[in-house]
This record gives sequence, C-alpha cells and structure tokens, in this order.
Amino acid sequence: MSVGSCSITCEQIGVHVAYEDVVIERDGGVGIMMLNRPDKLNALRRQTFKEIEQACGEFESDPEVRAVVLTGSGNKAFCTGIDLEADGLPDTSISWDQHTGENATVLQRLWMLSKPLVTAVNGYALAAGCNLALVGDVTVASTSASFGEPEVRHGALSPLLLLPWLVHFKVANEMYLTGDRITAQRAYQVGLVNRVVPGPELREEAVGLAKRIALAPTYAVMLAKSTVRMTLDIQGFRAAQTAHRYVDTYLLASHGVAEKEALMARLEQEGIAAFLEARDGPYREGAIERSGGDGPRSREPLDLSGYPISP
Repeated sequence: MSVGSCSITCEQIGVHVAYEDVVIERDGGVGIMMLNRPDKLNALRRQTFKEIEQACGEFESDPEVRAVVLTGSGNKAFCTGIDLEADGLPDTSISWDQHTGENATVLQRLWMLSKPLVTAVNGYALAAGCNLALVGDVTVASTSASFGEPEVRHGALSPLLLLPWLVHFKVANEMYLTGDRITAQRAYQVGLVNRVVPGPELREEAVGLAKRIALAPTYAVMLAKSTVRMTLDIQGFRAAQTAHRYVDTYLLASHGVAEKEALMARLEQEGIAAFLEARDGPYREGAIERSGGDGPRSREPLDLSGYPISP
C-alpha cells in the first residue's frame, strides 16, 4: 500500500505470502531466488513483488545464508518487465503513484539487500526486468541474454534510475533514449555484466561466484557492500530515485501525448502483439547495425508471445 511517497510493505506488517511466482532454494550458504512464471516470460505482477520482498527478508534473517542468487526460470527470458495484464492498468494519478511507488520500493529492497546479491541473467532482461538484472552486486549473463530499457518508446521511464550510476553517460543515454537492446557481450564491454557464460553453465557459475563471496566473514562482506551503497547515496542516489519515480508517475498519468495515446489505444483495441509492432516496428526499420553482433539488436523482432507492456 502507498499514499503519496509513503509505502507500507507486507514485510513491514508481518503478512506471510504463499510462494506462487518465486521458487526459493538453498545451496550450502547460498540462497537462491528464481522467478517462476515462464509462461509469462517471468513478468512481474503484484504477487511476484510481494514474494520477492518476502524472500529478501527470509534470506536476511537466516544466518546460514551468506549470499543470494537471483535468476529466472527457462531459457527465453530472465524477466520481461511488469505484467500489467495481470493486475490491470491504473486509471488515476493516485493509482499510478501507488503503482510506481510499490514497484520501486521492492526493487530498492533488492538493491539494499544486506547480503551480497548475484544476478544470473538468462535471455531477455527488459524494462523493470533490466532493473532487476542490474540491482545485483555482481551480474553473470548467459550468451543469449540481452538488456534493454524500452519504456521511453511508449511514454514511460524505468522503475529505477540505475544506468547513470553503473555505466558511462553516453552509454546510459543511448539505452534510455533509443530503447534498444544490447547483447550480453556488449553489456560486458560497457561494464554492466561481470561474466558471460554459455546458458547451461549459468546457474553453476552464479552459485559458484556467490559461494566464493560467502567464504569471507559475513559481517565484513555486509559492511563492504554497505560502504559502496553509502558512497552512492552520498552522491545522491536515493534522492535521484525519488525524483525519477515522480517523473515516471507524471508521464504515466499524463494526457494529451498523442503518440502515447495512440499506442495505448492500439493495446486496448487490438492486443499486445499489435501494440508491440506499432511501438517497436519503426525502430527495427531504422536501427543501426554493427559488425560483430555486439551492438543493439533492434532489427530482431522480440520473440515474446504473451509479452506484457512494461511501464
């Protein structure tokens, strides 16, 4: 629940949520959180956010868990963003504010997780799913992974403003302003990803890295992580997230933006496939191809049957 900028979470009021969308496992001293909606390409509904939040609390309170891995089920997608088909589209400024506030709160919960977080990215990581992939302290990607922030194409922003804190100014601008996806290799080149491995090796690599991190004293590792987060906060990270969320709310609740309203009408009248074609088709026609396959891949249509819009 949220009113204005105040969010109250299930974790804070002690409500237990049955796991439906997330699978929780433990491998030695590593807790594993796996998004498990492969039929929806691991898109995030409100239930998913509640389960992620609860899993964070469980792993933090378990003294046997010294590091955490976050991944997605299946090979096609790590996470394709927020599933608004599941919960419906907000229709007022207040409900949009609640929507953006709740989403940002849970993503920041992962960002501020007290124990080290390794994200293991398989397939598409798009919109809020890209945020989810990048909130980790360390990110391992499969060779088939791709990362993108396409929200600007339909008049929205990402839930968290992460790229300016993680990559060069020019790289962040290109991703935010074009909405183009980049390959795992390109993400590695610009510093968004630590390692790129074949898909069958992804889980083993990520869990192995988490176990290596867990060899150090837990308290020392937690403090080392905290100092990095505090350094970013001193530079304005938290204030930037608050400002960013309000701008996102303003955009989502705005009226009179002809391009956005035309796209949303296409979604309502013709469905998600027509919406995506109208949104992304012009970018495929005008995309810049780069040699070596290490640049944006906008000419490739997304293979996203059932893919939800992701403001």
